[in-house]
Order: sequence, then C-alpha cells, then structure tokens
Amino acid sequence: MKFCEEVPKEKIIETALNLINKSKKSINMTMDMSDEINSPLPKQYHKQLRFNLKRGIKINRYVYGSKKLIKKIKNLYPEIKIHFGGKIILYQRMLIIDKRLGIFSLNNKVFFTNFEPLVKSLLKYAKIYK
Repeated sequence: MKFCEEVPKEKIIETALNLINKSKKSINMTMDMSDEINSPLPKQYHKQLRFNLKRGIKINRYVYGSKKLIKKIKNLYPEIKIHFGGKIILYQRMLIIDKRLGIFSLNNKVFFTNFEPLVKSLLKYAKIYK
C-alpha cells in the first residue's frame, strides 16, 4: 500500500479544489500568513471554501508566522475560523478533508494521502487532531 503519491506541480490547485469539493464534515488547513498576503491562493479556492461553509462544513485554518499578521488575515477571510499555530518554523503546509485524506508539502513537493496513520500524524503535528 502506498502511503502517499506526489501531486504534479501544475495539478496542486486543481487537486486542492477537488478535495475541498469532496468534503462532507470538515476542512482543516494550514497557512503561511506572509505567503497568503503576498501571493494569495486563487479566488476560486476561497469561493469554494465559502460555499462549503454555507453547506455546513466546519472549516479551520491554522496560521503560521508573525502574530501581527493575524488581524490582516482575519480581515481577508472573516468567514473562516482562524487559529494561530505558531512561528513559521513550526509550519507544515497541509489541507486535510474530513480527517481522512489530504495533501501536504515536503521538500518543496506536494503529496496526496489517504493513509490514515499519516493523516493523523499531520493533524497531531498541527495540534488539530482531537
């Protein structure tokens, strides 16, 4: 059993959108606040998140970086529940759907996984898994 597979660079946003569309209960994601301010994700991504909120999907975004950026991020995305995860050194990029599948980055590559132990370890690392 493969525990993860690499997502081609040109398919990362498409893969993330497909995962968001599959959510039934929850979306947990992390964010480098500086990156999001300087190079925001596409509008379609945020539009889909807002649509999922209206469908009753619980969305939590764990943000990393300078605490002084939190207010700016909250103003950019007031509908999303924001949690401070810590300094950027603790940041692990991930998008986890329904605590069972997702994508994450490692060594400047992005991987998809539905391997339960790996998903749980990512969530535990970000102190999301409860």
